Amino acid sequence: MKVGWRIFFVGIAGALFASISFIPIPGMEPGAQRTLGVFVLALVLWVSEAIPLYVTSFVIAGLIAIFVPQHIQGVDYSAFLAPFFSPVILLFLGGFVLARGLERYDLDSVLASAILRRVGKRPWAILAGFMGVTALLSMWMSNTAATALMIAVALPLINSMEADDPMKIGMLLGIPFAANLGGMATPIGTPPNAIAIGALRNAGVEIGFLKWMGLALPPTLILLVVTWVLILLLFKPKTKDLGLEIKRTIKIDWKGWMILGTLIITVLGWLTESLHKIPDAIISMLPLVVFFSFGLLGRKDFRSLGWDVLILMGGGLSLGKAVSASGLDTWLVNSLGMGSLPPVALFIGFVLLTVILTNFISNTSAAALVVPIVIGVAGGGNSPVIGVALAASASMLLPISTPPNAIAFGSGQLKVKHMFRTGLIVAVISIGVIMLFGLLVWPHLGIG
Repeated sequence: MKVGWRIFFVGIAGALFASISFIPIPGMEPGAQRTLGVFVLALVLWVSEAIPLYVTSFVIAGLIAIFVPQHIQGVDYSAFLAPFFSPVILLFLGGFVLARGLERYDLDSVLASAILRRVGKRPWAILAGFMGVTALLSMWMSNTAATALMIAVALPLINSMEADDPMKIGMLLGIPFAANLGGMATPIGTPPNAIAIGALRNAGVEIGFLKWMGLALPPTLILLVVTWVLILLLFKPKTKDLGLEIKRTIKIDWKGWMILGTLIITVLGWLTESLHKIPDAIISMLPLVVFFSFGLLGRKDFRSLGWDVLILMGGGLSLGKAVSASGLDTWLVNSLGMGSLPPVALFIGFVLLTVILTNFISNTSAAALVVPIVIGVAGGGNSPVIGVALAASASMLLPISTPPNAIAFGSGQLKVKHMFRTGLIVAVISIGVIMLFGLLVWPHLGIG
């Protein structure tokens, strides 16, 4: 974006913040009014990307800390800075360190190769292998990194196929779509999950690692299978057998085994939290301590972690805290008449809003904007919050919708129409699956 446009959007955001925050709004408390001003400013800056997304989070925290606490009895500015190092942020940081360890020693490609070697040569099986491995990696590491790895593995095979074979397109779509969907399954799979968990925790609802997987893994698996079938139907392969040759290129040394051992222990710790009662955020510190204490990772690796993503998440959690503490959520419910809408209508409306919004801004920003509103409007219902988090990962119509889409589009072999048509069908099906689980399944699992 050109400097002139950046200045324009920053000016618009500042003007909206000032007018909304300081021109009296009848029936609205000053704290809620200031928070609404910050919310609108964040909306403009996150949508326009006039400044980096994580910088917007710093702006949010600063404005909230300056203008909101004096209007809320018993709350000081530290309450709005705490989310930047909340348990959810620490959980995600542990996930980033694990992913960095796997990448640093090329263990991610070793695991991918070991699985893909067993899928055979049939196009449907190879597609299933690529999508399955990508989704599995995306559960535990950045979906961007998972896509970059799997695209690199798949391109030699794709380039060896006949130029007019539709499955070339199918393979290139299956990998990013699987990465987007796979991230839904675990709390560390994608930032919207962490934003939802953090917002629910602030509202007094604890959802641990295993419980999230119990809620999100079934719809994830369903959507992966449906997407796989859809791609096979839309892009029928011309050839019956493909020559997939993937070789293991490295030998795992003691450092690699230490990385894998720490990964296994950490994941087991997350999954058995209900037995040992150690919070998942504390378990997430294990890879940080082990990897950096034993020299498996160094200062350069520490600096390369996704700090921008963590700051962006922190800004979303801080904004959510302010929306709740200031009473803005209650004002929105009363002013917009949402409180009178049936739960089904609210659920559908927020899921649709998220699906549309996340095609044009990052899914993290979309979740950060929508989740605080849902927390206030849902009236104690938690299913819409989880539904919004999953919907933020299930919408992938355009190359700009998600980084995995952009990576696949960067291969130069995809057209926007391929991604839009397939992504639209997947998005519609995803809405149906999320609604099905949110309205009929999750309530029976203790999530209303």
